[in-house]
Amino acid sequence: MKIWIDVTNTPHVNVLMPIYRHLVSKGHELIITARDFSETIPLLRRNGIEPIIIGTHKGKSRLKKSLGLLVRYWQLLTRVPHFDLAFSLGGSYTSPIAWLRGKKSITFSDNDFTTHKFVSYLFSSYFIFPSYLKYQEAKKKFHIKDAQIKTFDGFKEDIYIADYKVDEHFLDQLPWKEFITIRPENLKAAYVPKDAVTIVPELFEVFKDQNILFLPRYEEEKKMAESYPNVWYPPMPLVGLDVCYYTKAMLTGAGTFAREAALLGVPAVSFFPRNEFLTVDVVLQEQGKEFKSRSAQEIRDYVLASSAKAVERTLGDTSRSKKVLSDVLSIFDSIIKEQ
Repeated sequence: MKIWIDVTNTPHVNVLMPIYRHLVSKGHELIITARDFSETIPLLRRNGIEPIIIGTHKGKSRLKKSLGLLVRYWQLLTRVPHFDLAFSLGGSYTSPIAWLRGKKSITFSDNDFTTHKFVSYLFSSYFIFPSYLKYQEAKKKFHIKDAQIKTFDGFKEDIYIADYKVDEHFLDQLPWKEFITIRPENLKAAYVPKDAVTIVPELFEVFKDQNILFLPRYEEEKKMAESYPNVWYPPMPLVGLDVCYYTKAMLTGAGTFAREAALLGVPAVSFFPRNEFLTVDVVLQEQGKEFKSRSAQEIRDYVLASSAKAVERTLGDTSRSKKVLSDVLSIFDSIIKEQ
């Protein structure tokens, strides 16, 4: 079977790789397209995949985003080769293109906020959700049948944590052995309020006594680090799980890094610029595995308290993550068998 996979954001790469390898092992032919955004293309190439590059990120402007969306739809419709089944995280591009071509599509999502989710709800053939996701209202509104929805107990990050192997030479790439990590908010994302501002400069100030691995999303964000000798950003993308494993604490303005760190047993802080969090993050916060705050001082207090309790880092039992991966791959196999 020919399966089209579309990759539109950096965190998607890690989730997709175990699924990609599984589908290849089953003899399926895969077509990979990708949007040129953040570290998406370099990470795909690091994994040995040369994608068909279609489209770029259009920034914060709603007008540019809308125009870019329409242009990318047209490019996908005309440039993607023949396929039998489409798949992506979010489904905002794959589901309508598959529908227009008379093909089935699978949407994987753990996101309660995405502004394009109504598109995937309208056009997707199948949905794969973590059981925590609150999809019942959408199911009723869009008349989605029970048979279209497949759920698993876990987090999307479990899918790639399952096979994670620590890189013993990772620290050779860094200027120091101990550090905290800071990843900015994605202020250009549609789900972030227009008036949101970054607290990264405040974090740099309160953590002047700490080595900081800074992971900017955009080129212009690097300027924030210019006057801080204790802040360093890498010239090339780093493996996210290795960052989470070795860091003393993960501080991020979004969710993926926080969930990865939390599931690896590393102090995790989210300073996401909204009062509402994704359901999956709320679950981790309720379990005490993820801390949320927009106060730089509160974050510092939490990090120092967590570091004081820290013991020698060891990779924990990944059996739960392995089961999650197995369950998700079984879902894919069952959907493909139905075709």
